[in-house]
Amino acid sequence: MSADQQINQAQHRVHPVEGVMSEAAQLDSIAARLMMVQRHWNDPNRVTQLADALAASRVVWHGIQTALAESTLALPPDVQHNLLILSVYADGKISACETMPSTEGVGSLAALTRTLAGSLKEWRVAA
Repeated sequence: MSADQQINQAQHRVHPVEGVMSEAAQLDSIAARLMMVQRHWNDPNRVTQLADALAASRVVWHGIQTALAESTLALPPDVQHNLLILSVYADGKISACETMPSTEGVGSLAALTRTLAGSLKEWRVAA
C-alpha cells in the first residue's frame, strides 16, 4: 500500500462521530505494536514488523493531523493545539526510527503514543 493510500485510509478512519475514543484506541493499538517490535528486537522479521508498525503509526498520526485541520475532533482549542504539536513531534520520531532504528527510539515512540492515548481517554472521561 502506498503512502497516499495509507493517508487516505487514515482520513476515512478518523470520524467525528467516533470522536476522541477512536483516536485513543488507534494509538493504543499502535503503541502495542511498537512495544512488540521492541521486545522482539532480535526477531528475524523485525525489519518488516518495524516498517509495518511505523507505517501504521504514521497513518494514525497523519489522520489525527487531518482531523485537527478539519476541526472534527471534539477537543478544546488548547488541547487541539498541543495535539498538533505532539503529532508533528511524533512524525519526527517516526522518521528517526525509519532512518536509524533502535530499541530506544522505538520505545520512546511507543511511550509517547501510549501516553497520548491514555491522556485522550482521561480527557474524554473528564469531559
